[in-house]
Amino acid sequence: MANRELLKALARGMTPEMKQFFTKALKSRFRPAEPPAPGPKWWQKPGLGIMYQTEYRPGWHWNRNFEAFNRSMKGPDGKLAFNGPFCQIEDWVRASVAAGVDYHIMEIKWHDGICYFDTSLTEWKTPVDYALQFAEASRKAGIPFLYYYSSIFDHNPQFDRIQPSKRTASFIGIPPKPEYEEYIKGQYREIMERYRPDGMWIDWYWPDGPTEATIRFFRETYPEVVLAFNAANLQPGSYSRLDYTSGEGHDLDGPYLKILKEETGTMAVFSSTWKWASLNRRMFTHRWELISPAGRWWEDPRTRDDPYDLPRMAAVTMACGGLHCTGVAAQMDGSLYAEQAEQLEILGAWYRPRKSLFSGSAPLPYGGEKPPGVNVTPPSVRPIACVSGGDRVLHLVNMDGATRPISVELRGRPWRAVDSAWLEPEGAPLELKKTKAGFSLSIAKRQVDPVDTIVRLTGRFWRH
Repeated sequence: MANRELLKALARGMTPEMKQFFTKALKSRFRPAEPPAPGPKWWQKPGLGIMYQTEYRPGWHWNRNFEAFNRSMKGPDGKLAFNGPFCQIEDWVRASVAAGVDYHIMEIKWHDGICYFDTSLTEWKTPVDYALQFAEASRKAGIPFLYYYSSIFDHNPQFDRIQPSKRTASFIGIPPKPEYEEYIKGQYREIMERYRPDGMWIDWYWPDGPTEATIRFFRETYPEVVLAFNAANLQPGSYSRLDYTSGEGHDLDGPYLKILKEETGTMAVFSSTWKWASLNRRMFTHRWELISPAGRWWEDPRTRDDPYDLPRMAAVTMACGGLHCTGVAAQMDGSLYAEQAEQLEILGAWYRPRKSLFSGSAPLPYGGEKPPGVNVTPPSVRPIACVSGGDRVLHLVNMDGATRPISVELRGRPWRAVDSAWLEPEGAPLELKKTKAGFSLSIAKRQVDPVDTIVRLTGRFWRH
C-alpha cells in the first residue's frame, strides 16, 4: 500500500472520520468474502450503473461564481429563465437499456439549486417535470432508479441571505440552518410521494446539518428507500447508517489523489480506481460504490484516449465487490455528448455478456493488491481473485491495453484443488498444466480480452 500517499492525505485538513478511515487503511489486511445471498437486491451485489448529469454548462467552471451564474439564468422579471441543460429522458433510458445497467440515477438538483422536478417550495425549477418522465420511463424499462440530490451546496437565489459564499463550495449547512433543513426535508417528501424512486443518492456526506437531517428523515419516514451518499466511503460513521456508500475514481490507475488545476484554483481529486477499489475490497464489509465520469473530468466532456479504460475501471470495481457508476453529461439540448454516448455503447457491449460473472461473485479474502499464489505475465495484466458458487474466478485486467499472450502460475495451498479451467464468457477450455509448485496455464493472444480476460477455475476448493 502506498502509505506515503495516505499519510500526506491525512495531513490535508480532513475530518476526524476521514482520519479514522485512513488510519484503519494503513493497518488493513483483508475483508471476508461475502458471496451474494440468494435473491439479493440490485444494490447488494456488484453491478453497473449510469448517472445522467444536468450539471455541466460550457463556459462555467465547477467552482463557479454563482452571483454571475444566477444572473445569467434570470429573465427581466428576476425569475428563472431556464435555458438548459434540457433533458431527453426517453433517449437516456434507451441508453441504459442498451448498456444493460443494473440501476441508473438522474440529477434532479445539483449545486445550482435548479430543481428538475415539480416542487411547491421554490420557483427555481424547470418548466417540465423531468423527474416524473424519468420515473415513468425507468419503471417501463424495469430499471431501478435513483435521484441525485445535492444537500451540501445549494445556490438557489432564495437562500442568498443565508449563503456563506457565492462560490460553489459554500457549505450552506455549516453552521446548521433550520430554514434550509426544513426546505430539503419538504422536497424529499415531495419527491417520495410524487415519484417513489427506488433510492436517493445524496451529494455529499459531511458533518453538517443537512447530512444528519437527510439520514434521520429517510430512516424515520421512508425506511424502504435505498440511501447512498457521495464521499461516504471515507466516513466510517456512515457505514452502518446507509444502504451503500460511494466515492469517486477518475482514472484507471495512478496515485490515490491527484491535484487538478483550474482557473479558479487547485483541488484534490480521487484518482486511481485500482487503488481505491483494492482498498475497499480489503476494508469494507458493507456495500459500496465508485463513480467515474465518462469524460475526463466532470466539466471536461472529452472522453479518455483509450475507450476501454472506462470498462476496465468498471471491471476492477465490480471484481472487488462494488457497484460502479458512470457519470454521463447532457448537452444543453438534453442529448448526450456523442463521444460519451459511444463510450456507453462500448461499455454495454463489454458488460452485457459478462453481467452474471460479476453479480454472482464476491472477492476472495486476501491482503494487498495481488491474490496469494497467483503470478501473471506480463505484469501489466493484474489479477483479482473471486469466489463464484463453488468455483474460483480470476479477473485478469489488461491495464495498458496491449493485447499479448498471458501466462498464469497458480502456486500453493489456495490452488491445489484446481482440476479444470476455461475462459468466460466464451466457455472455451484452457489447458491446465501440472507444475512442481502447482499449476500453470497459457492464454493465446487471440483469446485475450482488451478489458478483462476472465478465467473460471473448478475443483474441490478449501473453505476460508
